[in-house]
Amino acid sequence: MNMSCRLGLAALLALLAGCGPNSGGTGTGEGAFTLSTFGAKATSTCSSPIATSLDCGSTSLVPVGVTQLAGSGAVVFSGSDGGGAYRLTIEGNRAVLEARCSGARFEGEWGVAANGDERFYGSWIGPEHAALARAAQLWPQPVALLRDLLQVQVLDAAGNPLLGPLLLRRAASAATEPASCP
Repeated sequence: MNMSCRLGLAALLALLAGCGPNSGGTGTGEGAFTLSTFGAKATSTCSSPIATSLDCGSTSLVPVGVTQLAGSGAVVFSGSDGGGAYRLTIEGNRAVLEARCSGARFEGEWGVAANGDERFYGSWIGPEHAALARAAQLWPQPVALLRDLLQVQVLDAAGNPLLGPLLLRRAASAATEPASCP
């Protein structure tokens, strides 16, 4: 099955599932878009290019499976742009990026695609479609010599930008509240 058909089927399943935010559900269930949607395999965030910015007991320079190396302890990054405040929470091999003001949200798992792209693969709900999830990638990149900074972008399934790049700084605690909305 080609990528377009797979993404179309996944979008249909997301609409039929009806368990996301604004559909009567809690919004905390599994997203319709998973690593398999992208043909990616699960790997540990502690074997990723951003491992030094995370809370890893040990790291690896090459991608290794989640059974070989645990993911990161909970880490929060925050920042803002002209559209408002953002918070990125990474725990284990999962990431949630939330836009406090617009309600946009990415949620996904760390993996490596067949082409070697390492990033979080999952679902994006943009501010313009509050209840419609789409397949997306969260691409965090380390900022040279600055372990407490990440540059992140949200991309659609084809790699086109949906958000960012944003510069996010590691927060001292999970309770850190971003700046108020514009």
